[in-house]
Amino acid sequence: MVIDKIQKNEILQLESIDTHQKADVSDIKRFMERWNADPCFREQVSIDPYKSMTCYGLKLDPEEIRALCNLNFSQEFPEKVSNSAYFKTLQEFTHKNRIDVIMKSIAASSREPRFKAWRERQIARAVRQFKKCHQDSILHAPICFELSKGCSVGCWFCAISAPQLSNIFIYNQENAKLWHEILELMKEILGTAASSGFCYWATDPFDNPDYEKYCCDFHNILGIFPSTTTAQSLKDPERTRAFLKLSNKKGCLLNNFSILSLKMLNEVHKEFSAEELKFVRLALQNKEANTIKANAGRTRERNLKKREKNSEFSEQGTIACVTGFLFNMVDRSVRLISPCNADDRWPLGFIVYDEGTFLDAEDLKALLERMMVDNMPLTVRSSDLISFADDLKYESLADGFQLSTKFKTFKFRNQLYLRDLGEVIHKGDKTAEDIAFLFNLRGVSSADIFSTLNLLFEKGVLDYEPKPRSSLL
Repeated sequence: MVIDKIQKNEILQLESIDTHQKADVSDIKRFMERWNADPCFREQVSIDPYKSMTCYGLKLDPEEIRALCNLNFSQEFPEKVSNSAYFKTLQEFTHKNRIDVIMKSIAASSREPRFKAWRERQIARAVRQFKKCHQDSILHAPICFELSKGCSVGCWFCAISAPQLSNIFIYNQENAKLWHEILELMKEILGTAASSGFCYWATDPFDNPDYEKYCCDFHNILGIFPSTTTAQSLKDPERTRAFLKLSNKKGCLLNNFSILSLKMLNEVHKEFSAEELKFVRLALQNKEANTIKANAGRTRERNLKKREKNSEFSEQGTIACVTGFLFNMVDRSVRLISPCNADDRWPLGFIVYDEGTFLDAEDLKALLERMMVDNMPLTVRSSDLISFADDLKYESLADGFQLSTKFKTFKFRNQLYLRDLGEVIHKGDKTAEDIAFLFNLRGVSSADIFSTLNLLFEKGVLDYEPKPRSSLL
């Protein structure tokens, strides 16, 4: 398979780093985790760096490591930073461990033209709504599975407000059969793009005692062992250690541990060696790390209660990374979703375009087809009410019009009818057919009008957000 070749090439590149550097990069990574999470450690390093390295078992030269963490040093002696062996090692490791880039490429490869075009329009919308650094981090995975109902961890900052754990999708004969059939169905519909999905959402993977079995099936059918994020790495360390070995054996290049407190970081570093966590990214959520929490879900509720107006919250209003189908295997439900900044209508930071339940794989196939027909036209339909998306600021220009957010600006110009067309769309009270008829009376062909409307459609600037249910009654 193409995916296998990509993974093998990446693994060979990583293995090309010599043994000395491989040992160093694990320690460098651990140092940076401690540095970013623990202000006391930073102070300790500044007072007695040699003792700090010894206390934490880091086999690193304190003078070399300064280039990674001391901004003043970097500005004062840039040539030493560029020549630092540790800096080069970490830079090379980071560049070669490109799992995010690989998965984005796979996620974009859908064989279903309607889904592919819909996903690209959602990404275009996200580009104008998020800071580039945040948008660049979003996978826009086409599928995602919850293998339990709720989560046992209960993080106060959970941006998707995971409910309390209430049920688990146990790997019995009936459930395993359904699981296999759904994976095969998603492979049939999406092709290799399906393999960029993962198996957790408002859940913790390790709540399910059979999680490893589901991941192995995912790998056997879709070709990739899915990445995992868990806040329960310490719940059963031997299970975690065995899972990491299984994951590495199956070719998974990255997993994530959520770190909820400094105490937890200490315990994780004590339990697992730097080498064991070489391909595990630690998401530092402890308060000392000063990680900005996405202003969605429980964090948003907390902020609203405190009436906090920090602009940093509003610019990162989601942790959602799925643009596609979100399954809950316990409920046998599926939602069609895509990331957005959380607001009163979408407080969890993702738009729900459609949803439904299914009995079996055949029923699911019909449901997904209906969702694609209803939500994923390839072109503007004559009956569509045409207006610009609410988040865009409209401005009329002498020869066209401009649409903008604080992150992105679109200009549509150089056609005589564009200025008037922009005004009509801005009012938002006419269908595509009505607009074509109106401009036909002014001497502009329907073909030209629909061509322009379809260009706007592809750019994702037309309003195709689902209407509130009350407005449909």
